[in-house]
Amino acid sequence: MSVSAITAPDLSAGDAPAAGRDPSIRISPRHPRYFETADGRPFIPIGLNLCFPRFAPSAGEGLACYARWLDALSAHGGNFARLWLGHSFFDIEPLRAGRFAEEPARRLDAVLGMARERGVRVKITLEHFRTIAPRAEAEIFPGAASFSRSVYAKASGGFADDMAGFLDRPECRRRYLEKLDWLAARYASHPAIFGWELWNEMNAVEAPRQSWLDWTRVMLPELRRRFPGHLVMQSLGSFDSDEQTSNYADYARLPGGDLVQVHRYLDPGAALPCCQGPMDRLCADAVNTLLGMAPGKPVLLAECGAVEARHAAPSRLYETDTEGILLHDQLFAPFFAGAAGPGQAWHWDFYVERHGLWHHFRRFAEAVGDFDPIDEAARPAFWQTPRLRVHALLGRRVSLLWLRDRACDWSGEFVEGRPALPVAGEELACDAGTDAPRLASYFDPWSGASGRCGSAGGGRVLLPAFRRSLVLRLETKGGAK
Repeated sequence: MSVSAITAPDLSAGDAPAAGRDPSIRISPRHPRYFETADGRPFIPIGLNLCFPRFAPSAGEGLACYARWLDALSAHGGNFARLWLGHSFFDIEPLRAGRFAEEPARRLDAVLGMARERGVRVKITLEHFRTIAPRAEAEIFPGAASFSRSVYAKASGGFADDMAGFLDRPECRRRYLEKLDWLAARYASHPAIFGWELWNEMNAVEAPRQSWLDWTRVMLPELRRRFPGHLVMQSLGSFDSDEQTSNYADYARLPGGDLVQVHRYLDPGAALPCCQGPMDRLCADAVNTLLGMAPGKPVLLAECGAVEARHAAPSRLYETDTEGILLHDQLFAPFFAGAAGPGQAWHWDFYVERHGLWHHFRRFAEAVGDFDPIDEAARPAFWQTPRLRVHALLGRRVSLLWLRDRACDWSGEFVEGRPALPVAGEELACDAGTDAPRLASYFDPWSGASGRCGSAGGGRVLLPAFRRSLVLRLETKGGAK
């Protein structure tokens, strides 16, 4: 299968966009749950979080990390990554609030240049801190980011008394807008930037709920004014409890954002039972919930992965998952549930790079590359058979189905030690929501094999033998019912 439909315009070094052509990514006016390029081609953001070089001891080694990661991602069909501007590697206010430093900005310039050369679009997260209290904060685990930002505290020469004051006081907001102005003067027209995210998991800040809601309501339009050629957005913490349902519902209704995002992890300490179940179901459920809260906007599963209880550390399952079973489900399940792209993994270094799992991005790109969800007016559907969970995108002429074996998941493979057995001799009724297919083909994202499916008559398709999952492409005479 081709990947031509998902690639962004060529923004490699030396190839400037044509005169008058806007190189930005936009919401599709034809199908506003998806993104497209300026010339109307669908843009499916295939990538992951590459937020900071966790263990790099120097700027040079940090840049070398980014060159390595972006090389691997782009070589395997990826076109999207996320950076944290608040991390020390990119922090433009390292010593004093309101004093902007060139050196970290030059590091950001360098990484954006690498991304542009490789055709990768970048989402920039502006902040991630949760307190401005001037206190030392121990790492939760080695390499974990600090969530304390004392440079903004008055005790450290800043302008706020506490986190609530930083968000609520007009003077603090004015000072924050000066930072956005500085960034806009430098990056407002940068062609490698996908968009700007106000805050990582803003509901986790040490301030009242109304404070972060009001701050977001004010800052999203301010962000849009400064970056009219880029998308603007906000994010909340892991959707792992009933309390988060109300947070996400209020967030999804906020005006000014171009898309809605959700974070969710496989977490044995989560309050929601689905966060302890099969990875494809917990990802799909998060997307389904946000689509219901914001039916007219694109949805992205912007952080996903597996953790020890209550995010105490990266999951021990990563030690065993050398094949990338968890990553595979994180990529495929959100997109086939109706998200604007695959899930975006968090543990890029502890998991993806460590086990060399980049090929999963290529397999996803190959599986969806010649499917245009905008032109097809794709709508998600889900059903089950005794052996399979069917996550489907039903189109007017072409539908894509991702079939997940119900008999195996992370619990069976990693905890109980049961290998994934071949699914063989299965038939699938493929007329649910569409006309009976006149042509059915398959792509095996584990082996890379592809071919035609046989017909069992009556709209039933004979499936080839496969392990764990399979993608079906159905071409119909008519459109979706």
